[in-house]
Amino acid sequence: MTTNDDDAYPTTSTKTKTRNGTDTSNSTSKKQTTTTTRTLPATSTSIATLTKSQIQKLQSFSKENERNYTIGVMAVITTAAMTIRFPAYYWIWHFLRTIFYLPVRYYRFQKHGWELYLLDWCYAVTYMTIAGIILALLRIQFGIQTPLEQFNDELIKMAFAMCCGPLIWSVYVFRNSIVFHDVDYMTSVFIHLSPFTLMWCLRWGAGTPSVIDNDTTLFPHMFHVCASPEEYAAADACLESLKGSMWCNACSAPFVDFVIPPALLYLCVWAIPYFYFICVRWNTWIIETKRETLITYFVQTNPKLNKVLENNLMGVFGISKKYASPLGYMLFHFLLVVLTASTSYFLWHSFFLHTVVFFLALWTAVHNGSQYMFRVFAYRYADGELKKHQTLLE
Repeated sequence: MTTNDDDAYPTTSTKTKTRNGTDTSNSTSKKQTTTTTRTLPATSTSIATLTKSQIQKLQSFSKENERNYTIGVMAVITTAAMTIRFPAYYWIWHFLRTIFYLPVRYYRFQKHGWELYLLDWCYAVTYMTIAGIILALLRIQFGIQTPLEQFNDELIKMAFAMCCGPLIWSVYVFRNSIVFHDVDYMTSVFIHLSPFTLMWCLRWGAGTPSVIDNDTTLFPHMFHVCASPEEYAAADACLESLKGSMWCNACSAPFVDFVIPPALLYLCVWAIPYFYFICVRWNTWIIETKRETLITYFVQTNPKLNKVLENNLMGVFGISKKYASPLGYMLFHFLLVVLTASTSYFLWHSFFLHTVVFFLALWTAVHNGSQYMFRVFAYRYADGELKKHQTLLE
């Protein structure tokens, strides 16, 4: 969720609150938008009436946005370079951005009572990728083994299913937007797109799968995506032809590996603990302190669907009204997660399809960002800054 709560809005402004990076500023959907109308003091001053010195002073207030824009552009360029030229080390870039973006998001969200959004599934998947990176690094650098090592093959595919299933679909569902100067928008894009990019690098090595797991890297044999050097060689051979790029059976995995284990991971690691703490253990505190969660957001923005789920759970299973709505949401969320995770089976076996999905997700985020910049931000910014700093220009 992001929110644009600047004071730099037109005279009648719309404050749009968005969850998980949903850009509703270009949408007319009342389900996704919370709108408050504020009337700013009337003024006869406009950009056209400012003197040259006043314009220069007004422009000086844009330095923070200019700095953020520069950082945002350089971050995207670095991401592209790491992905294409150094796929074996993309995990480092993913790790560094995680420890930057998520603390910043927590700091910004907790001021509005939104910090519980950082417990949502998309964030949980990112936390799991970081945990996997740390455990792999401890293994190769310090020889520290954990019981999870024996489940490496299953864990890799579960991570792949979640990163290349629900997370990448969220780019479309939540209208993620690349807006270079806005850390909230960039964080939302990162949460959904960077884990997907990590899996693309680990599976395909930007076109040479064997570069991920060999003796020539600085961190040799850190990730075991394929079972043996022979499998990696076969994967390399796949990508030497168009037919192999379309469908590669090297390092193959059955469809069920992208459905059942991910579903169990979702239920045991996240869904059950999440429901217990959010809906039972912390429920009173959440209500009293007016904290927001994705469950309450779903109930508010999808009243008809929520009513159907609630009535069916109450009527068929006799569940009390207190728990019917949250259970209805969790069931609906579970079905969507499993459905989208199952589509990752095709991405695991197709470099071409995986890359096309990558490109389309990136295209969507860029396009959404361009719509925001030219349809919303451009109309708000100049007049908004003028009203915000008017007394300093007089």
